[in-house]
Amino acid sequence: MCGFAGFTNPLSKVQGESILNKMLDPIKHRGPDSNCFYLNDKIAMGHYRLSIIDLEGGKQPRIDKENHHHLLYNGEIYGYKNHAKILNGQGIILEDNSDTEVLFQSLKHFGVEETLKKIDGMFSFVFYESKSDSLWLARDPMGEKPLYYAINNNKVFFSSELSSLATCSNLLSFSIDENSIMSYLNLDYIPKDKTILSGIQKVLPGELIKIQKGNISKKFYYKIDFNFKTSINKYDAISQMDELLSHSVKERLIADVPLGIFLSGGIDSSLIAYYAKKFKNNIKSYTIKMNNDSYDESSYAKLVANSLGIENKVAEFDDEAIISSLDIIEKKLDEPLSDPSILPTFLLSKFAKEEVKVVLSGDGADELFCGYAPFKAINYLKFLSLIPKVVGDKISLYTEKFASKDNYMSYHFLLKHVSRGFGWPNYQQVFRWMSPLSDRDINSLLNKDFINDYEPRKKWDELIFIEENIKLKLPDVLSKLFIDYYLPNDILTKVDRASMYNGLEVRSPFLSKSILTFSQKLPNKYKLANNQTKFILRQLADKILPKSISTRKKHGFAIPLARMIRGPLKERVEDTLLSSSYPVSKYFDRSKLENLIKNHSKGIDNRKPIWAIYMLYKNTERLAKLS
Repeated sequence: MCGFAGFTNPLSKVQGESILNKMLDPIKHRGPDSNCFYLNDKIAMGHYRLSIIDLEGGKQPRIDKENHHHLLYNGEIYGYKNHAKILNGQGIILEDNSDTEVLFQSLKHFGVEETLKKIDGMFSFVFYESKSDSLWLARDPMGEKPLYYAINNNKVFFSSELSSLATCSNLLSFSIDENSIMSYLNLDYIPKDKTILSGIQKVLPGELIKIQKGNISKKFYYKIDFNFKTSINKYDAISQMDELLSHSVKERLIADVPLGIFLSGGIDSSLIAYYAKKFKNNIKSYTIKMNNDSYDESSYAKLVANSLGIENKVAEFDDEAIISSLDIIEKKLDEPLSDPSILPTFLLSKFAKEEVKVVLSGDGADELFCGYAPFKAINYLKFLSLIPKVVGDKISLYTEKFASKDNYMSYHFLLKHVSRGFGWPNYQQVFRWMSPLSDRDINSLLNKDFINDYEPRKKWDELIFIEENIKLKLPDVLSKLFIDYYLPNDILTKVDRASMYNGLEVRSPFLSKSILTFSQKLPNKYKLANNQTKFILRQLADKILPKSISTRKKHGFAIPLARMIRGPLKERVEDTLLSSSYPVSKYFDRSKLENLIKNHSKGIDNRKPIWAIYMLYKNTERLAKLS
């Protein structure tokens, strides 16, 4: 697990080293164990390493001076030992026992596209073939590991984080992307290949980009496809799920450093804990305890740990811990993300890192097996789409006039957000429920000059585009949207940043290629059945975990944010949102923001718009300082 940065065609060694050092500085946290860089007249490459496999080997950048191949790589290749045997069998000598060497030799001898077909893992890499002047950029199928790039004046810049590229303002032409601001305010994150900075892009999950002599070509070497369902009975499906998950966990337990589990007490992490214990008897788990019962899941985690005989370590997440986590996140976060669960994820990562260097998590199961709460409402979406939008607007407006309790998913909170989706296409409603700002919020809080050409319906249709999947059943449509949007841009980004800021690697067994393929072909009746989400996982859990775990409803990783904004974060938030010194403050109406904060202090729950705007202010301020 690492961080890297680089660019092509450095003008001189002195200039190249200067640029590279600036690019690497913001991502030191991704590789606290060692660093190295390489520079010639065609490419500059720098790398910070978090050593997990073959601690003495695995050094990067990987350079083959004879054939002029170069590799920068971040991540893990699972099952790499089997690939090593194949390479050895073909007479290929490996320099060390790392997965980095296996990837490098595979790319050299089999080519980039063939290698991507063979490997399973979480990764991003840049592979440069000097003789053909070909630069390849690739990212894992689900987007577990990030990769950013920009092209200007025959130079290609690339890095594991946007912050690296922000340091190149004298070489790259970029500014705040106003369309991305709108996307962020609608979704909590910036989707697709865009970033908050115009001219700087993300490599998409499962995407392969080739840049050769100024020409750029893009293709997806992996893409989710729900069009082909298998005919399988329930018992065979459960048996296959058991076998696949067992194998995936076993592969992800391979490490030359201490390893543990993130355990929430939900079905997903509890299943991971069961299989991990099966293969590694002394494994430990790590859990967060909240000081508000409606947010706290630690009692369920304790139940699972006791039933499996796992030592469970618990971190207390109080107001002081929230503020401490926020202090660091604000200074490091490279793209705006308004999911506040990055704070407890950061604390949990910091807590686990005291004893281990790698943890397993249950991420991905909700997207692949219809686990989120909105999937339970799937049979009602068509009816809700028939309710006039004006009714939803009035209900939403009415709920905003009354104070509410700061409890996890209170009825008041649910009614306020679900009503936003009334009258809109069924596949779009769920994302409107989750949106930090309603259309009315956007029209009210942003300056009129900025939104004159902005039309909410058009923007949403551009964001959540479904034409290519129109023949799919609604569960598959929503799953694909969650996989394409929410999983890589929210969940996996949050986990990557929160863990890497602490020098911790997080592995997600549910995101193995074999489980991805299985989930796509699995009939929907084994995902949603009898008003149960994740039906097949519940059936499997029922055989091996306590009944109270297998029947639990989904509980998100949330914090009492509304109360915090009224209390210990109040002054901090007010000082930020009411300041005119931030790069994006010009887009917002200060008087409207002041009313938003005042109403929240009176008990009206405005946590989502306040937090989204706060994180946007802080993030763009950081990027401006870097540039």
